[in-house]
Amino acid sequence: MTSSPPTYARLQLPDGDERWHAWCVSTRMGEYGPATTLVNRLIERAGEITLDEAVDLYRAHTARLLIQGSEAERVALARAHRAAARARIEHEYEQARHAAATAWWHALPERQGPWLVVGQAIANAAGALVVSGILDDQPYQLLLGPWRQAMGTLTPVGPGMPAREASIRR
Repeated sequence: MTSSPPTYARLQLPDGDERWHAWCVSTRMGEYGPATTLVNRLIERAGEITLDEAVDLYRAHTARLLIQGSEAERVALARAHRAAARARIEHEYEQARHAAATAWWHALPERQGPWLVVGQAIANAAGALVVSGILDDQPYQLLLGPWRQAMGTLTPVGPGMPAREASIRR
């Protein structure tokens, strides 16, 4: 069973600004496997990122690249993709990456800037969440790290919020 790509609806905000919001169609395990709740939170949050937060995410991602190198990121992405393929969740992995980056792209108030790097960091984090239970810790942390550094965890707080980001890890 496969899922449909996310669909988007334009939301008109009171100040006249437009935002986009993604809805996804479920598969047998949820849209993105066991990490569906966290991936959906990331996608929703990606569609609401402010310019200041985008700058923080840009800095976190580029700092990681400067410290660990682009080859380390390439290897981590390859491992994540192979893990998704072995687990037969490649579609969910790619769909999560695309939906997260697309939510960010549609929420951009302006198109000029180094936003490709930010979209890449967002896509990496979404993909890492999908394969979190089957990916080694080092590539998982490398891919999710810039999001966590700039945006924090995806663990909700308050009553009625039982899901924890750590609960999807081994």
